[in-house]
Amino acid sequence: MRVAAVVVNYHTGPLLGDCLRRVLACPELAELVLVDNGSTPGEIDTLLAELDDRRIVRLDLPGNPGFAVACNRGARASQSPWLLFLNPDCLVEPDTLERLGRSARANERLAIAGAVLVDSQGRPDPASLRRDPLPARAIASALGLDRFDAIDGVPMAIPAGASAPIQGDAISGALMLVRRDAFNAARGFDEGYFLHAEDLDLCRRVRELGLEVWCDPGVRVVHVKGVSSRRRPLRVELAKHRGLLRYFDKFDAPRTVWPLRVLIRLGAFARLALVMARAVLRG
Repeated sequence: MRVAAVVVNYHTGPLLGDCLRRVLACPELAELVLVDNGSTPGEIDTLLAELDDRRIVRLDLPGNPGFAVACNRGARASQSPWLLFLNPDCLVEPDTLERLGRSARANERLAIAGAVLVDSQGRPDPASLRRDPLPARAIASALGLDRFDAIDGVPMAIPAGASAPIQGDAISGALMLVRRDAFNAARGFDEGYFLHAEDLDLCRRVRELGLEVWCDPGVRVVHVKGVSSRRRPLRVELAKHRGLLRYFDKFDAPRTVWPLRVLIRLGAFARLALVMARAVLRG
């Protein structure tokens, strides 16, 4: 299994080196495209000189055009039949790609595979496996109603102790192993997203092609969330707000009655205002 990893860097700091060293230790890695989205000049030069690995290709995108743009550029700069989109705050193990590859080779319809992302305490990230955020599900999750078994929210619960791969609607773009032919058939990430929801969008379009998305709960990867977003939290929240509304308009708004469309938009703006007010108060 030949894999090209695409890592998008934006002021990640020392954690970037740990991420790169770990993925370079995976035997399946054939190429590593490091896309630098407007970091401080010289910020990663020393690191790349220390690594001195011929598999690394560096792309500089001044001005930070966004995560989706950077991922697409990275994919085009590589050739391997599998693409690993990896956040620089994800810390894989040497056998991570080999274990994810087992799921991929066992199912010819699988186009996207992911792992269970966990924090430093081992707690799973709900974004590891999700349903499409249809209006009813999104509202249920926002109100906490999905804690009741009879009500589906966006996150899909992964049973404790599960080890067999589980099919879902979407996985997290923080770590996403994608068949290149499926990625190309779906025309890559939608570059209309700056940050957030582009992973949901890609998974949905891949499934519309008749292919499948799976998460392997037997593979766990530490994800140190929010390293880059701490620099500009309000901008990140605004990008998330815009991304989710773009997703809704693209896929679900045409099938949603207009009063509910209005309520969804009002709720989205109210949530954004609340989050930004809290951020301002925290200083």
